[in-house]
Amino acid sequence: MGGREPISVASLPSAVRDGLRHHAAGRLLEAGRCYQQAFEVDPSDAEVLVLLGLLARQSGQHDSAIRLAARAVELRPANAGFEVSLAQAYLAAGDLQNAEASCRRSLELQPGFGVAWCCIGDIEGARGRVAEARLAWEKAVGLTSKSGRAEKSLGHLLCRQGRWDEAIEMYRAGLCKSPRDAVLHYALGAALAVAGKKPEARAAYREALHLRPRFPEVLLSLGNLDYDEGAFVQAAICCRKALVLRPGYAKAWCNLGNALQMLGQARIATACYERTLAIDPKTVAAQHNLGNAWLGLREYRRAEDCFRRALATEGQARHYSSLGNALFHQRRDEEAAACYRRALELEPEFAAAHTNLGNVLMRLGDGAAMILHYERALELDPGSAGGHYNLALAYLRQGRYEEGWREHEWRWDFRELRLQRRRFAAPQWRGEELGGETILLHAEQGLGDTLQFVRYAPPVAERGGRVVLEVQPGLKRLLENLPGCEKVIGHGEPLPEFRWHCPLMSLPLAFGGSLETIPARIPYVYADDAEAEAAGRRWPGKGLRVGIAWAGNPKHKSDDQRSMPLRALVALAEVPGISWFSLQKGAAAEQMRGVAAEFPLVAACSASLDFAETAALVATLDVVISVDTAIAHLAGAMGKPAWVILPHLADWRWMDEREDSDWYPTARLFRQKVAGDWRTPVARMRDELRRLVAVRGALRGNEAVEVGAEIRRERVGAGASPRGAM
Repeated sequence: MGGREPISVASLPSAVRDGLRHHAAGRLLEAGRCYQQAFEVDPSDAEVLVLLGLLARQSGQHDSAIRLAARAVELRPANAGFEVSLAQAYLAAGDLQNAEASCRRSLELQPGFGVAWCCIGDIEGARGRVAEARLAWEKAVGLTSKSGRAEKSLGHLLCRQGRWDEAIEMYRAGLCKSPRDAVLHYALGAALAVAGKKPEARAAYREALHLRPRFPEVLLSLGNLDYDEGAFVQAAICCRKALVLRPGYAKAWCNLGNALQMLGQARIATACYERTLAIDPKTVAAQHNLGNAWLGLREYRRAEDCFRRALATEGQARHYSSLGNALFHQRRDEEAAACYRRALELEPEFAAAHTNLGNVLMRLGDGAAMILHYERALELDPGSAGGHYNLALAYLRQGRYEEGWREHEWRWDFRELRLQRRRFAAPQWRGEELGGETILLHAEQGLGDTLQFVRYAPPVAERGGRVVLEVQPGLKRLLENLPGCEKVIGHGEPLPEFRWHCPLMSLPLAFGGSLETIPARIPYVYADDAEAEAAGRRWPGKGLRVGIAWAGNPKHKSDDQRSMPLRALVALAEVPGISWFSLQKGAAAEQMRGVAAEFPLVAACSASLDFAETAALVATLDVVISVDTAIAHLAGAMGKPAWVILPHLADWRWMDEREDSDWYPTARLFRQKVAGDWRTPVARMRDELRRLVAVRGALRGNEAVEVGAEIRRERVGAGASPRGAM
């Protein structure tokens, strides 16, 4: 308990011994009950008073801690250890003058008392006198034989100075003296984690938890390691365990929110961040991360408010950059750019701010500057998967395909995409001759991506591969007769044995990635002839037959830009001589009810999500009009005239300002000139439809002429002819 002669634990009352066991395990409430029981038996027991004072100090009850320690000193005035206990109580309360006086009295009683020197170091550290603190702790290291307190304090100092390896050695030296000190194991784990020695850090944390099972800080630190390794479920479990032990642990609520965000539970994460801020309103990280959660939920105004509150607390670059993101999503591009530039003024080597500025410059039409900022971001953070992915899309948008497809391989490591890399024993194919071996080509993203990139299956077969194609169930029947495929299976079905595999969107790279290597055989997807004839009989119509789709998957991150309300297309109904067929799937099809009187659409699209049925209908049409969704890709893959309505900032595959496509020779692109303005492209379409109806009328006497064929001939004449087949 202090003083010159150590007290044998065996000589202590049983209640005190029980209390010490609880205390060592972190069960403070149970320890307090035991100490209180001993105090009631003997109120003049100075050792019990010191222990009660220590509990009070650890619970933040500083006045009680000082009173109890002072009473112990009154009862045993010549005890150096009790003087140090009083000094520590004063120190915890911020009374440095009285803390030092008590320490000096302790050293007068026992000049070589290492614990007192350690406390002197703590006092000097609190005063900001680092050199004096270090001298005191170093003296304590030489004097203290059974405690690692001085080593712990020196380790903490070295950590603050960023000298992680030295701190690790100091903590280990302390553990040689006190191997069962859970706090020292915890401190060692924290230093190892920062030094990048994650397995050793985990072992240190587990030892701390073994010694003190009720140690919420350790549980939280284990959760941080899990989070860094991408084990978000386990990270959330660790946070919840910490909160069971300490329900008011603000940092644990914040970290739980972080893990839940990565698990796609942004709505629950917001509640965690709000709980953090209710406990500690000054937790800026929670305010910032709450803003990010609102971004994920597309609550952009709420996100903006959070980032502005964070900036009101501290004007850091990351808050400016995130505020820029909230403004970017509200299409307040100039304001967003100003925020990113301010972030870079504060932190010129902030890689994410360079990336974000590149994103907004793309929308502002400054492609050259966009590329420069993306490339600068990767100079600063070469391992950034998001940076590589953004650069890939920028290159692809500009037609720099070889560079773009190389960078595109980083997509698997970009967390925001939430792609799951398939792990097979077979290697990924990168263009080798296959010599009759079986290769699995597997879809990886949306239906439109699959339809766009299955064009590479026939060239793979020409390289000697026996092609097995795995696609989304809705595409299986449509693609069963894809040239070059021996077998087509749906996701979830058993896979056959195969020697090679390749994700569909890695095939362009395997073929060299250039424009000239894009397979140009159009069509490459076909409807069943019998089903197409049946569709024609089921859905008859006079005049020009036009199919239309106006909305994509609402879960797509850019769906609010690429999809449009059906009412915006009503102007097309002004053109006479057209039979209209809806190709729209999903909830957006309900919009037909609201315009039925103005737009006579036939609800012809199958509700089964079987694209073979959709293709049968498309085969009967003269033109397909669609926003950027799978229907546009289906029409293009079938060689049908596909009029694609694009937002002002379209997806990379449609490039910028082009009216034709490298991927679909029969496609025409109708773009917004101003973001959000659908009227201009719709008016152009209306004029083109009038012209086509006139062409049909002029050719009406010649039944051998198909309007769709005439449209295709016009596209070829306009320079959209296919390149030589591979």
